[in-house]
Amino acid sequence: MSIIRYAKNTFSKSAWCAYNAYRQGAHFRRRLAETERRLNGSREEILQFQWNRVCRMLKHAYETTTYYRELFDSLRIRPEAIQRPSDLLQIPTLEKSTVRVRLGELVSNTYPKSQLKRNATGGSSGTPLVFYQDNGYWNRRNLSVYYFDRWAGWDFGERQLIIWGFPANHSKAGRAKEQLNSYWRNHWWFNGFNTSEAKMVNLSKKMERWRPQTILAYASSLYQFAQCLHCNGLTPDWGLKGIISSAEMLYPHYRELAEQVFQTPVHNRYGSRETGLIAMECSAGRMHINCNDIYLEIDSDEPYTKPGEIIITHLNNYGMPFVRYRIGDVGVLSNEICPCGNRTPILGDLLGRTTATFRSKDGRWIHGGYFTQQFYGIKTVSQFQLIQESYDLCKLKLAVDDAFTDDTLGWIVHKIKDALGADVHVETDFVEKIPKPPSGKIAYTISKVTAKERR
Repeated sequence: MSIIRYAKNTFSKSAWCAYNAYRQGAHFRRRLAETERRLNGSREEILQFQWNRVCRMLKHAYETTTYYRELFDSLRIRPEAIQRPSDLLQIPTLEKSTVRVRLGELVSNTYPKSQLKRNATGGSSGTPLVFYQDNGYWNRRNLSVYYFDRWAGWDFGERQLIIWGFPANHSKAGRAKEQLNSYWRNHWWFNGFNTSEAKMVNLSKKMERWRPQTILAYASSLYQFAQCLHCNGLTPDWGLKGIISSAEMLYPHYRELAEQVFQTPVHNRYGSRETGLIAMECSAGRMHINCNDIYLEIDSDEPYTKPGEIIITHLNNYGMPFVRYRIGDVGVLSNEICPCGNRTPILGDLLGRTTATFRSKDGRWIHGGYFTQQFYGIKTVSQFQLIQESYDLCKLKLAVDDAFTDDTLGWIVHKIKDALGADVHVETDFVEKIPKPPSGKIAYTISKVTAKERR
């Protein structure tokens, strides 16, 4: 390592320490060490801590929000009556529609507006969801992120390439602030919302000189970057320790190509704007649940074998409690003890958004990744989008080149019918381009069939 690089890394590490001391107080290092000890503890210790936090949040929600007081009173239950995980089932799930309609009643009356920050989902699968987080939420969240990101090789002050989205309305002052933050954090930001092959090739050349130690990227942006380098015969030799894929589903062919091109493990990080970090993949390839911040349930009568919708109780956002929040994803638990040595519970499989999980007439759930894999390697298709309108109808949008053939279309339709049923009608629409939503992330698979509609 050159003297200049060593000096910059040392400066950035010191800047990180100063930043965290400013945000979290002089006890930041102690709090981080406590988080590490907690998440490195025994399964019994982890679960006991988590349940204690659940009980504390239930009491807070009941005492300080109109919504939960009315809900609990209508059910004739008291927070202290919830003494074991099975008791939580007495509390109805919190739906996104409820958050939209009763937003003000979900906010804690102990927090003035000056101590709350407005946030919203990206709206990639519908209307953005508005919610609030208290000022201390991000500090508590960051402790968990710091802990889990180290599994992928990240550490304070080390160089990280970030392929993420830039706000479309970023002001000049906002851009200057981001540049300053990137400098002291030792980050290199690349706009994943506005890219091209030429921009990615140029980025690769810059990274040959800058040599990041980790990458944090949208799953689709990571795949596009890997595709670009692979097609142009470029072999990164940056000394990468690991890659963190986040914000979108990490499909198997995304991971396979990225690990082949960058010659380093890809770690899947699962989270949401509403609840923060939910789970992180370890070196053994298991998704560990972030018991420091959330309590996770699967809405299934057999959660360890039968997939169901993921339900989250957030343990740290006291400004606006989320109790048994239906996040809109589908998964299944695992009762395995991970060979990596960490004893946090494991999310056995993550099937993705409920809107991207297809359902057949005979009751099967089909991972949206099944359909994306069918397009892997079809060079005549530049973009696609498959929408399940009903059990009997799918709409397929395709952006293709002149070499695309009827045989290729027939094969694609056959694979769709093979998964959903031979009597499913596939309506094809050829388009020049599939537009990006405001979030910048295209949903390649969308299902409008809900569990309630299942026959």
